[in-house]
Amino acid sequence: MKSRPTRVVSVGVLTCALVLTGCSKDTTGSPPSVSRATATTSTGSTSDAAGAPMEAEGDEVRGRSGGFTVVPPEGWAEATDKADGVANIDLVLLSSRKVGAFANNLVVTVVDGDPSVLGDELAKGRQQLGAAGRVVSSAPDKSVSGSTAVGFTTAFEQQGIQVVARSYGVARGGRIYLLTLSSSQADAAHAMAEFDELLSTWAWT
Repeated sequence: MKSRPTRVVSVGVLTCALVLTGCSKDTTGSPPSVSRATATTSTGSTSDAAGAPMEAEGDEVRGRSGGFTVVPPEGWAEATDKADGVANIDLVLLSSRKVGAFANNLVVTVVDGDPSVLGDELAKGRQQLGAAGRVVSSAPDKSVSGSTAVGFTTAFEQQGIQVVARSYGVARGGRIYLLTLSSSQADAAHAMAEFDELLSTWAWT
């Protein structure tokens, strides 16, 4: 009998997504775009918007669970190592540019779970975030390589920056994947376009 996941959606996971961006008050400009390199390249590492080392952008990256691959949008790169120690972390992708002092990022976590619990856990997550003072609203369903992802949007302020996060849950192969896209509210539309581009490359393995 499979154990029920305690929280697929949690304030901790969403807060992690924001910390990973290395947000700061510096809005003087964006770093230059990163040229694309193959995922297996061992050279050509770059830095993220906060100046910390990060893996070179690749044509395809794989989640730590081995359950999927994606191709990051132009200017994005894998930064999963930034989340070492975070429970259930599977993949972190981070943009090399900032808008409104905030770099767009995607955090993917994965837990074992039955699809029947997904809606209940998302509802708990919405309630939890609302209780924490965040504005919670519905988000349209997304298709993730043939699987339907359902979710919601939260808006709030962090360190003086207006942030919007979209959280989607999708069940596949006995696992529940949580995808959290975070951006400044000023770049919300562009971030969603990049997210749709990324999802168009998502492949289950």
